[in-house]
Amino acid sequence: MRHDSVQFALAVTCPTCSADTGTSAQFCPACGVALPRLTGDGDPLVGKVVAHKYAVEQCIGEGGMGRVYRARQLVLDKRVVLKVLHQELLSDARTVARFQREARAASRLNHPNSINILDFGVAEDGELFIAMEYVDGHDLHHLLTHEWPLSEPRIIRIVSQVLSALADAHAAGVIHRDLKPENVMVEPRRGGESDVVKVLDFGIAKIVDTAEAGPALTRAGFVCGTPEYMSPEQAKGAPLDARSDLYSVGVLLFQLVTRRLPFEADTAVGFATKHLTEPPPPPSRLRPGGCSAQLEHLILQALSKDPMARPQTAEDFLDALNALPAGQSSHDARTARVALPLGATAERPRKSDLGTARTVVAAPPPRQKRAIGLWGAALAVLGVAAAGLLAFLVLRAPSPKPVPVVSAPTAVWLREVPPERRDAKRSADLARDGDNLYEAGDLALARAKYLEAFEADPTAELALKLGALARLRGPAGAEEAQGFFARHLHDAPTSHARAQIARAAPGVSGAR
Repeated sequence: MRHDSVQFALAVTCPTCSADTGTSAQFCPACGVALPRLTGDGDPLVGKVVAHKYAVEQCIGEGGMGRVYRARQLVLDKRVVLKVLHQELLSDARTVARFQREARAASRLNHPNSINILDFGVAEDGELFIAMEYVDGHDLHHLLTHEWPLSEPRIIRIVSQVLSALADAHAAGVIHRDLKPENVMVEPRRGGESDVVKVLDFGIAKIVDTAEAGPALTRAGFVCGTPEYMSPEQAKGAPLDARSDLYSVGVLLFQLVTRRLPFEADTAVGFATKHLTEPPPPPSRLRPGGCSAQLEHLILQALSKDPMARPQTAEDFLDALNALPAGQSSHDARTARVALPLGATAERPRKSDLGTARTVVAAPPPRQKRAIGLWGAALAVLGVAAAGLLAFLVLRAPSPKPVPVVSAPTAVWLREVPPERRDAKRSADLARDGDNLYEAGDLALARAKYLEAFEADPTAELALKLGALARLRGPAGAEEAQGFFARHLHDAPTSHARAQIARAAPGVSGAR
């Protein structure tokens, strides 16, 4: 909501005394209460009060069935989320019934990891709405975009909570049927608790209750859900049970480990066909060392085509996940970002996390304790932390394990890209991935990302980072380190890193 260009709703009805107000009133002329504000996005609901209870502040999302708004519950002055059914769908009895079923399904749930439904009703103009708790966090899609890679303990901690919510839902006879990253919210909590999960959107949930009479809301053979995360039985429109949700959890786990889906296709039919016919690749094939062999085995078990070969209940899946070595320590995680110094080693096979999981670092030699990471290199380019930056260069801290070599084109440091062909945004995204991988201790993949970023937009900052990583390879990376350091000095002639580079890599100059 933009506070610098706030307008007010026309003819707003006071939520307290129901008096009509003027066209530009900020406070009710009858009772003095502050009136809801309207942003300039043109949405007719923004700025209105729904059911005399909820002041709508901003539209924050839209789906096939309705819009989602941030609102404020007036009586308690509490932020909530309103889901409002599209007005044009009110005449569709099946859609209305499904919307009502969502409220009924979610209201059955009383679990700390399931979204809490507060209210359900009909607005003044006949629109149906559901009021639910507001979650101040990010969904898993955001984590995959901005915080990947995630450590194994952190992945287990997040997915364990998803399974705990599903176990409660399944016990209440509710099958979610649309698990995906956008429907899993993660929020921090005060007191140091991290990654508190809320499972959202039971909009197409199936209620399994033989005692309930009434027409089926889903036609036989009708498929609903998100194709990338559908179980094989869901993809072909077969009857579903709780094990369908567990397949979707397997897809989530696969994606959290590899940042990729187990199957790629261009159409919904293509995804459905692959879910039905193709075996998923082992996650280790897409990201070597990305997870333990035990977690990989569990992921592939959850992705079995045959429901009988999967974990049979969410509780079984949860027990198996928490029995993994990383699962037993996942609840001891910290929320602070951990910077892995160059030259230190992380305990294997777990990766350190860029945000939350505990990182076990082998004690470095005394001189290595002053070594800093590539973040320092970036800051040095800006002249912010020159002295600290290349401490590691001066110290010449060796890597306890040689960094695996990812082949780069010959003399890639000489690459020039015409200004009109540079892709600064793509380069920045790739560099951020590289930073995350570096902080997670995966130096080989970090280098690969930095090389991709350099190909898109060869900046002095990237040249310095690539030179620093090349230097860790010792003699094998000497030529590359010299080349990237020279490129850095050529493109940033006033760099504060010049003196440190000269001491760490004699003979490097700014000339190319």
